[in-house]
Amino acid sequence: MSTLIPNENCYIAFSPTTPTDLAAPTAAQVAAAVDLTDFVISLTASAQGNAVPTPRLKRLFETSIPGTSTAQFTAEMYRDNEEDLAWDTLPRDESGVFYISRFGGTGAENLPVSADPVEVWPVRVVSRAGGAMSSNTAQTFTLTCSVPEEPVEDAVVGA
Repeated sequence: MSTLIPNENCYIAFSPTTPTDLAAPTAAQVAAAVDLTDFVISLTASAQGNAVPTPRLKRLFETSIPGTSTAQFTAEMYRDNEEDLAWDTLPRDESGVFYISRFGGTGAENLPVSADPVEVWPVRVVSRAGGAMSSNTAQTFTLTCSVPEEPVEDAVVGA
């Protein structure tokens, strides 16, 4: 077992083109996405569900069944005065998918390639809020996205 930090080990990219099969995006689709890894400070892509109680008067133990689930997607990213790639790639109302490889792919610069695991997050940009401007502080923005379709957290890149 190994413990690692995401620095230099992950890959994060955005594509305005949604793959036909979210569970198996092709290597070409992933490679064509805009690599935003170098602009990401932090990213929270999480899905959670709830349990619906199903108590019965006959029992002391309250059972439950699966309920609905939801997902959230936010990121803190850097602005850049030479190539503002993240800001320019993610305008408000932009739709597409994020490809996230938390442990990096086996391709060059951690690019996920055929047979590598990857998360596929369908998103729509709700807002990109510029960070506060202050002395001796890098300029950043907060990206907030809706998740209009269930993400695939265990996708595998196809050939």
